Amino acid sequence: MFQTEFLININAVDQFSRKEELLPAVTKYRKIKFAKMGDTSSDMMNHEQRYLFDMTGYLHIEGAVTGEKLKSVQEAAERYIYCHPNQRPPGFEPRGQELSVEELGNRPLIRYQHGFAFDRCLEELTVNPSIWPILKELTSDMPRLVSGTLSYEQYDPDRPPVEKNPAGLHCAREGRYWYTRYEVKNGRIFCNDLVFFFYLTDVNPGDGGLIVIPGSHKSEFDRPEGLLKPGPDGIDPESNPVFTNLTPKAGDFLCISELLTHGVLRWKPKDRSRQFLILRYRPQYEGKVSLPQVIIDRLTPEIQELVSAASYGHTKEIVKQDAITLNY
Repeated sequence: MFQTEFLININAVDQFSRKEELLPAVTKYRKIKFAKMGDTSSDMMNHEQRYLFDMTGYLHIEGAVTGEKLKSVQEAAERYIYCHPNQRPPGFEPRGQELSVEELGNRPLIRYQHGFAFDRCLEELTVNPSIWPILKELTSDMPRLVSGTLSYEQYDPDRPPVEKNPAGLHCAREGRYWYTRYEVKNGRIFCNDLVFFFYLTDVNPGDGGLIVIPGSHKSEFDRPEGLLKPGPDGIDPESNPVFTNLTPKAGDFLCISELLTHGVLRWKPKDRSRQFLILRYRPQYEGKVSLPQVIIDRLTPEIQELVSAASYGHTKEIVKQDAITLNY
């Protein structure tokens, strides 16, 4: 059974409690774990997942991929990261300018386009059984995979300080307010802008990485511009109980609504990199297919259908399945 973990900022949650029940000002966190309906017998989220995703705006799914399967995924990602430009399949390259062989895996931040399609084991992650029921429900059984980027980050000694908004807090509401949606109807959640991060390497407490403001996906107010203040290094924000730093391990998924306010702390380890896939999903009827044909052509029939656009109400064959087996 997969385990789903929620790290809840008690101070943030208890703002909804009676004043006499509020906890002291000291920041406290509670980890809540429970077995996920990931045994392929269910095609829906369970009650605890709905409740806690609705409360916090994110899910942490532990141990989705382990053992030899995890090793295969990590090795496939490494092959893409360090692949010589002359040996890359068509359509695969770092985002932005081309890198020299010496720069591959040797820059502070590199985004490798279409990482999910580089190898079959990476492609399988897009419909991993730990996330498939969640993905179907949150898109009202009309999912479309928009993109899947492989991200590589390492310590940057030359990162400049910032004057405002340390950690780069942002959310979909700030850029396309009327377009993004988060709704609950008939006991199910609908969200039209989702991100699933699959982690290839460990993130330990104190390493840095993703931060979120739990519950902000349902905020009715604009984020105050000076909510977080730069800390002593001028890069990361001062410690503040309003945000939570999520620390997944290799093989874990983090699922967030893009409406959730989130940002990134500076990556601090000098001997380890942060590697993860960024899988973006939206409803099938919103927008056109965003992947180049050369990438689509190399996908399995199941994932070709997943990335395809379709009309509202159309049921893809892949959605009729509780568990997906790719044919290759």
